[in-house]
Amino acid sequence: MKCWKYRNDMPQVPVRLIGKISVEEWALVDSGATYCVVHPTIAIAMELKFTGEKQVYGLGSKKPVLADVANIELEIGDFREKIDVVCIREEYYPIKAHKVIIGRNFLNKYAIILDGEKIYLEDKEMLKKKLREYNQTSPCQ
Repeated sequence: MKCWKYRNDMPQVPVRLIGKISVEEWALVDSGATYCVVHPTIAIAMELKFTGEKQVYGLGSKKPVLADVANIELEIGDFREKIDVVCIREEYYPIKAHKVIIGRNFLNKYAIILDGEKIYLEDKEMLKKKLREYNQTSPCQ
């Protein structure tokens, strides 16, 4: 299990975005985000090749906005996945928004705990095994 303390009172983790060029950045963990998001400046720095477009909601918008889609490897601690990320076009990207957002298309592959001070990330199967072992010795009341 990996653990990180909140940064600036927000659940953020160090990520490595692996494309033609790799980038390391702090990312906001957002369980309400459907997709992982990268800022256009990061997409340019990574020389991402977009494979399509999606309409997405979020980042303060009540209406869907058009975003480009790319497939990259995303690494958080020991956890690494090949995953689609969306790049919301700069004219729609809020100035103060995080440059990288970790969404459910990555998070759903893992068990994540946000406790208000720390973020815990674990492989789901490993956590299930640990919970079975725990419940055999200390069943819930």
